[in-house]
Amino acid sequence: MEGSKSANTYKEQVFHRITLIGRGETVHFECGAMESLLEVMTRYGIYISALCGGRGTCGKCKIKLLQGTLEITQSDPLSLAKEEINDGFRLACNSYPTSDCTIMLASSDEADFEVLANTAKLSEHTTTTKDRYAIAIDIGTTTIAVSLLEIYSGDILYTYTTVNKQRVYGADVITRMDASNNGKQKELKESIQKDLMLGIKAVVEITEIPRDRIERIAIAGNTTMGHLLLGYSCKTLGSFPFTPVNITTIMLTFEEVLYSDYLKLPVVLLPGISTFVGADIAAGLLACDYDRVDQINLFIDLGTNGEMAVGNRNKILVSSTAAGPAFEGGNISCGVGSIPGAICNFEISEKLSYRTIGDKAPLGICGTGVIELVAELLKNGIVDETGLLIEEYFINGYPIVTDPEGNKMMFTQRDIREIQLAKAAIRAGVEILIKRYAIEYEDINSLYLAGGFGYKMNTDKAIEIGLLPRELAGRIQAVGNSSLQGAVKYLTERGACERLEQIIQVTEEINLSVDKDFNDLYVGYMNF
Repeated sequence: MEGSKSANTYKEQVFHRITLIGRGETVHFECGAMESLLEVMTRYGIYISALCGGRGTCGKCKIKLLQGTLEITQSDPLSLAKEEINDGFRLACNSYPTSDCTIMLASSDEADFEVLANTAKLSEHTTTTKDRYAIAIDIGTTTIAVSLLEIYSGDILYTYTTVNKQRVYGADVITRMDASNNGKQKELKESIQKDLMLGIKAVVEITEIPRDRIERIAIAGNTTMGHLLLGYSCKTLGSFPFTPVNITTIMLTFEEVLYSDYLKLPVVLLPGISTFVGADIAAGLLACDYDRVDQINLFIDLGTNGEMAVGNRNKILVSSTAAGPAFEGGNISCGVGSIPGAICNFEISEKLSYRTIGDKAPLGICGTGVIELVAELLKNGIVDETGLLIEEYFINGYPIVTDPEGNKMMFTQRDIREIQLAKAAIRAGVEILIKRYAIEYEDINSLYLAGGFGYKMNTDKAIEIGLLPRELAGRIQAVGNSSLQGAVKYLTERGACERLEQIIQVTEEINLSVDKDFNDLYVGYMNF
């Protein structure tokens, strides 16, 4: 909407005073009549999740009206219960104030998102005059990790982690591409620059390493994240033939990348394989030594985009499938990220029991919790193999708990369908790669699960719902943030640059969208 209004119209519009209560403070700001509350909060640097990119479909940007007027929109009843709407709850993305308002944040605070980095916080290290330092960065669609390390020893001194605040423009790369292509390119670039600067300053100041002793920075991330950071156009990324601007190794100065002279050193963006199999996956394959092994291994990175690879040092096949944000709590009615209070574990015996992150009061269900809940519902006959809830729960959903606001948390039929779509996409992609590589499951030495979701997921329950192949039970290794590990290896190991290029050289991408067998497998794996 902002892209369609002229600067003069913006200046002439009426502004309303908004008082925002939440997260332990009260903030005052002005909102134009042509701005949504989500837009203006983003403009003022107040982060609130909007996984659908502000389309009014995810229900995550929930606020509560305490004073003033906010009209009920067509989107509100799709995500909010009638009782919630009557109590003043609205979606910030479609809320356009017509008067001064007092509102309260009602969505979970993803600033406390639990991010996996596989590194110790502030590890012991005695600095000498010979020590050389570097910074490794993983830019994920959902999270960011920044590690300061000593080059010779490979010791990681401190790792800073945070949620990627670009989530306000959408949960996945497609919505971010759309946002960039529709007038938000500058905002997306500035958002990631700000996140990275906060992380870099944190690791430098906490470790007290002199800035002039830090020699270089290596960044791994998917192709879209790299384009958004460098301000490249995303217009060719999201349309056939999905051509990136540049996915080769990119070497720039710190100031060219981050518009700051805080550090004076080169920044390298690691090379990617394709538009949808980026530098994060190439770095992950380097971390798993794909270029040094004769055994065939399978690699799966479970996130908003499900990337996978099968192969060894001689030949690697890779692919990517749009799993959607369900594995990270997105598109789930009661879904949240991995924040304190997110339900991460379920069991059903005589009654339902659960555990939350940090043992806090339940705020919603994160991705690992969703997998476990579906497995338990399936085991107890509450969901059948087609994904259908029994009649008792079909209309309103299966009751989980009442949240601190007094709202009943329900797991709905639609939520189950979201998981079926996501897991079917992953399994079908895996099957295609194995088929095109002309091997069987017994030929696979190990299955490497990358990413925070895979690291904490109960693999037995993932097998029960058909997300992972039962044939590989006992050969599954959770490797955590392999993208960050690959960036660390790039900075600390001699010859890692050439090794990464070798991995890319022997890699071939399988495009699932044109594969003749993918749709049949996708439909077949929809059932549990």
